[in-house]
Amino acid sequence: MRVELLSVAILPLGIGMFVQGSPSIVTPESGIPLPIEAGPVSYSQQVSPLFQSVCGDCHGGDEPELGLDLTSYEAAMEGSEYGTVIEAGDADGSLLIDFVLSGEMPIDADPLSEEEIEMIRSWIDAGAENN
Repeated sequence: MRVELLSVAILPLGIGMFVQGSPSIVTPESGIPLPIEAGPVSYSQQVSPLFQSVCGDCHGGDEPELGLDLTSYEAAMEGSEYGTVIEAGDADGSLLIDFVLSGEMPIDADPLSEEEIEMIRSWIDAGAENN
């Protein structure tokens, strides 16, 4: 009886430690892991999969819309036929953020969640590194 009570009392502590140690959560909207704690956002682990799943149909392939290819880091940083859309270190000056905040993008799809937008914003503000 005493062992059972001790097990029940310790279980929430163990769950809490597991959740605390977890570096990210997965958003239900896109299935992309978002960071829980402050720290660098990973292009390869978080931003790229989001771009692939949400933006890749229009902004990928042989003829991406407006010349903006978001399926690779190099292409995304090149921008569109109208210029850059990601200003490394300046999310507020990045057209990409303007378009997703306005709801114009993605077209014919659910808008990005606040968490997804904040993840992209954090990545850009941190220098939009290929990490």
